[in-house]
Amino acid sequence: MTNIKKISLSSCCKYLLLAACCAIMPGAVTAAGLDGATLVQERNCYGCHHQTQALIGPPYSAIASRHAARKDLMVDVLARKIIDGGAGNWGVVPMVPNEQVSEDEARIIARWILNLGK
Repeated sequence: MTNIKKISLSSCCKYLLLAACCAIMPGAVTAAGLDGATLVQERNCYGCHHQTQALIGPPYSAIASRHAARKDLMVDVLARKIIDGGAGNWGVVPMVPNEQVSEDEARIIARWILNLGK
């Protein structure tokens, strides 16, 4: 008879917790591994925005210029607008919510936009 090691319930729970953590981590690594330029392309931001020309929404360069003095403070503000949408900041056309963008991705996009004004 083979020697089978018994796993206690507490050990079993540790393995399940480890497996759950590993399942969560790939998404975080993926978001962190992408850059803003890639994300704006993949999340269809170019449907309304362009880097230097006004389309439906303002160009990224104008957003960067407007917020150049407070870049660090604006990352979370812009990230929230990317996800939830907004109105009244750039004219009468509201920005529609982009719910396919995660919070981490929205922050990466916001940082990328704000750094265009360097």
